Amino acid sequence: MLVVLDDEQSLVVLGPEEKASFAKSLAQAARGEFASDERMRAIWAKHGL
Repeated sequence: MLVVLDDEQSLVVLGPEEKASFAKSLAQAARGEFASDERMRAIWAKHGL
């Protein structure tokens, strides 16, 4: 996660759905489940990048 620093510190509290999403993503990463180069190219192309 990226953190933007400013003059004020803020605490972000994740809800149950967000926590579950992070847990799912971390589990996928632990299993080595990443998007293929082909899939990433398609995503970038879809957004004109």
